[in-house]
Amino acid sequence: MRIEFMVKGRPPKKHGEKSMWARNDEAPFVARLREEALRSKMKLGLDDCFHSWVSLQLIVYVPISELESIGDLDNFITGVCDSLQAADPKVLPYLHKIFRESEVDELDPRYALIIDSDAKVMSVSAEKIALNEGKEVYYKVAVEQIQIKSV
Repeated sequence: MRIEFMVKGRPPKKHGEKSMWARNDEAPFVARLREEALRSKMKLGLDDCFHSWVSLQLIVYVPISELESIGDLDNFITGVCDSLQAADPKVLPYLHKIFRESEVDELDPRYALIIDSDAKVMSVSAEKIALNEGKEVYYKVAVEQIQIKSV
């Protein structure tokens, strides 16, 4: 099983000690990712998140002049992984109002949306792709269930 979706704007990025679920500057990016992930999940008819091993692909499309300033790819990977699972219970009392006021139960940060734990991400493919000037930032995410191999 594979789920794919595209999101306008940049991915959420994890940085510093304060949770992106509570940060004024990051919570809107987390919410936008979760909304698009939920749309794709519903189109596929998935009732639950993946409880198995998965691979993650992230492609961030950025105007060439913003490639360096938009953020580090590793912070985006962590931000996407954290956004697709449930928020850490320690963060729940401090959630941004976007999450406290949401009327969509499936977007509630207490619930895993696509992956139940980012510890089950076995492989990651990530890249930034340069866009011509005048184009808007967007990104694509794909999460696929995989069989693990042992050697």
